[in-house]
Amino acid sequence: MAVESKPLFHPEVLREQVRSFLLPEQTAAWQPKLEHWARIIRTGRADKFKETELQPDFLTDFFCGLLGYTGPAEAADTFTLSREGHVEVDGEFADAVLGHFHKGKEQFVAVLEGKGTRDPLDRPFAGRRMSAVDQAYRYAINLPCDWIIVTSMRETRLYYKGAHQRAYERFETVRLATDEALLKRFVFLLGAERVVPEHRECHLYELLRASETVGRTLSNQFYARYADSHLVNQSHALVPTEFELRWQSAPPPARNLITLSSPAAKRT
Repeated sequence: MAVESKPLFHPEVLREQVRSFLLPEQTAAWQPKLEHWARIIRTGRADKFKETELQPDFLTDFFCGLLGYTGPAEAADTFTLSREGHVEVDGEFADAVLGHFHKGKEQFVAVLEGKGTRDPLDRPFAGRRMSAVDQAYRYAINLPCDWIIVTSMRETRLYYKGAHQRAYERFETVRLATDEALLKRFVFLLGAERVVPEHRECHLYELLRASETVGRTLSNQFYARYADSHLVNQSHALVPTEFELRWQSAPPPARNLITLSSPAAKRT
């Protein structure tokens, strides 16, 4: 039985932020590439290739092209995507790391693990001992960094190391090519300008804090409503019935007669 997932960020927080976000000009230039990937995935052609045959091009097109990260060949001084073997788990290295890389100084923000289009991501596949998601979490722990991106090229997910593995943001490549609202959310969340800004923290932390605040507010409102309804129920329970009022106002000798005529007595 499949376990239901839930969004990493509160939907209303994300909706409010994305509403005022405009896709950068470079997005239109990469639209043909996005449509190309959607087409080869939709037709099943991508399933015929090994992970290592397609993945380097996918990471370049999506993360460097569409999302704006830079590799060492593109940046003279500081770059934001490194494919070097920064961290190892069970003899495997993470496919890439997002962060700030400058003359021997490294600041890790997110680990990026890529798999083939047939990989289920949540379960071990192709003889591996652990799922792609488990593997990526291990990378994040050992690196260390807080944010985790896992992609099968068919779909791309964003996780937070401190959250449950059932909580993530998910983007299907085929839908990204045709759904502008989903594309806006994808570029807003994972765009280099906001994930690895030069002089401030990754915006994902702010979204997480805002989501936690909304969650606490909703929880407090729920418990306040519950407490109010509980008091109302108690007050209703304290209101005497017509029978109780008659019994209380009657002299002691008459109370037995009233009791015998009560609804409970008649039922017996």
